[in-house]
Amino acid sequence: MDLEHLNKSQLILLTVLVSFVTSIAGTIIGVAMLEEAPPVIAQTVNRVVERTVERVVPSGQPAAVNTVTEKTVIVKESDAIAQAVTAANASIVRLYTGGKDAEGKDIDVFLGLGIVFKDDGTILTDSATLPAGSIFVARADGQRATATRAQSDEATGLALLQAATTTVDGQPLSWSPVKVAHSDSALGKSVVAISGKISTRIGDGIVTALPEGDSKLFVETNIPTGAIAFGSPLINSDGELEGISTSVSRAQAENSFLASAAIIVYTTPVEAPTETQ
Repeated sequence: MDLEHLNKSQLILLTVLVSFVTSIAGTIIGVAMLEEAPPVIAQTVNRVVERTVERVVPSGQPAAVNTVTEKTVIVKESDAIAQAVTAANASIVRLYTGGKDAEGKDIDVFLGLGIVFKDDGTILTDSATLPAGSIFVARADGQRATATRAQSDEATGLALLQAATTTVDGQPLSWSPVKVAHSDSALGKSVVAISGKISTRIGDGIVTALPEGDSKLFVETNIPTGAIAFGSPLINSDGELEGISTSVSRAQAENSFLASAAIIVYTTPVEAPTETQ
């Protein structure tokens, strides 16, 4: 075949054919490389690609007739994490108590972090952060409210606080609870710990161990310990609560967290048995 004697239509068809063959070859090579890649890399690649379906009603057609169009959307993991942190940030609070500085002036003493668990102002935190004196919580939007200790558990190091429904200035206050992950964590799952005394700081990593036995309530990660504060929440890429740092979890490992399954069990009321006649 002499390329110089091809007309315009034949050249276009030849170009399309070459492009198609190249695309097929690239796909085959990519799949082969993905199969040989380490599991963590393969999991990340699979998580990055999400498919969405758009329902489109073309003009000129009745509203009841729908054309389904598939569109491939590339979602970077860093973008997913940023969205997750933004979603969870409304539920995160910082805990303070009153104190004095070296000159005897009143100051706010940072205790740790907490996360709103219920819309009535119930907050989860590390029991080791709580002093005997007064406590108040500060939200990301600057609103502040007083809080009291509701209950705590020595076995898990988890504590529940009850925050007021009005600010310290007497203004009405509503609370935004976090979504709790109800499925078990998995090895290699991406997670983020949130900390920071004043502004939000994060440390990201993956779940590295799911111990059994007495420590099965805890999830171990490879998140740097410098990114973990007392009561630091652990969230996944969907913004759901995977765990919380407590004194008991840190005794297992410094970058270990009390798992969401344990939180659900601890916060679920136990019904008293009914007496039979």
